Amino acid sequence: MNACPTHGDLLGGYVLGSLEPAEMEEMRVHVAGCPHCGPDARGLGPLPGLLDQIELADVPPPSLSPTIEEAVLDRFARERGPNRPARRRRRLPLRRLAALGAACAAIAVFAFVLLGEDEQDSHAYASAKLAPLVAGSTAGATAWAEDVPAGTRVRLRARGLPAKSMYELWCVRGDGRWVSGGTFRAAGDGRADAVLTAAVRPGDYHVMVVTRHRGGMPGPQLLRGRLRY
Repeated sequence: MNACPTHGDLLGGYVLGSLEPAEMEEMRVHVAGCPHCGPDARGLGPLPGLLDQIELADVPPPSLSPTIEEAVLDRFARERGPNRPARRRRRLPLRRLAALGAACAAIAVFAFVLLGEDEQDSHAYASAKLAPLVAGSTAGATAWAEDVPAGTRVRLRARGLPAKSMYELWCVRGDGRWVSGGTFRAAGDGRADAVLTAAVRPGDYHVMVVTRHRGGMPGPQLLRGRLRY
C-alpha cells in the first residue's frame, strides 16, 4: 500500500494514464519529488505493458452486480476524505471490471514467475541473503538486484516476518547513506514476495536492510545482508 497521505490514492490511475489531464499533470509534478510515490511509480512501470498483453476477448462475462460496483465506488469516495476535491464519478463497464480482474491475476502470475527464478536464470547483477537481527527470529529473505533505467530493481522473497505488517527495503551506500527501495507488506503466513525499485547503481552499495516501515525514516532493523556481485 502506498504510504503517501495526499496522493497515494491517485498513483494507480497515474501509472495507467487514466486520470483527467489536470490530475495527470499534478501527479507528474508530485511523483518527481515524493519519497513514496516516486519509487512506487517506478516499480509499477511495467504494469501498462502487462495490461496491453491481455486479450479482452478471452475475458469471460462478469457476474458483478450494479449494487457491488456502486458499493466499491462509494467506499472509494469515502476513503478520499471530505477535504479532497470532488471528481466526477464514472461507472465502469462490467466487462472492463472483469478485464481488470484478469489483468491482476496475470500480473500476480507474472510476479510469481519472476520471483521464482533463481539467481542463475535471472538478469541479476548481484544477490543477497538477509539474516535476522532480532534474537530468536526465524525470519529471512533473499534478494536479487537487476539494473534498470530507474536504478536497481530488487526482487525480494521473505519469510517468517510478523504477519500483515508494513516493511521497507533499504540499500546502504558505501558513503553510509540509506536509499529506500520502497515498502511491502507480509501476508498472513509471514511471507512476502515484492518487486521494488531503488535509485542506486551497481557498485554504489553493498548492504541491504529490511526495517519496519516508519514513513521516510529507517525503522527498527529486522533483516540485513551483504550483496554478492
